[in-house]
Amino acid sequence: MKTVGYTQSNSDHTLLLNHNEKQITALIVYVDDMIVTRNELAERKRLQQHLTRDFEMKDLGELKYFLGIEVSRSDKGIFLS
Repeated sequence: MKTVGYTQSNSDHTLLLNHNEKQITALIVYVDDMIVTRNELAERKRLQQHLTRDFEMKDLGELKYFLGIEVSRSDKGIFLS
């Protein structure tokens, strides 16, 4: 991921970030689970296409669970439980 502009977080080595003045992409990897988030759909799709060249992947859609944590959304934001 470093070759395509991502940097590894110092506080969490499973978190990789790519950002500029207006956009940020966060990629979190834990064993065989991955979360990709980006505020621009086209860039997120480009990242997914790049990853599928090297890894077998499935896009499971919107995040509902990660590591046993339920993710809920509302107009006020994202909630974990």
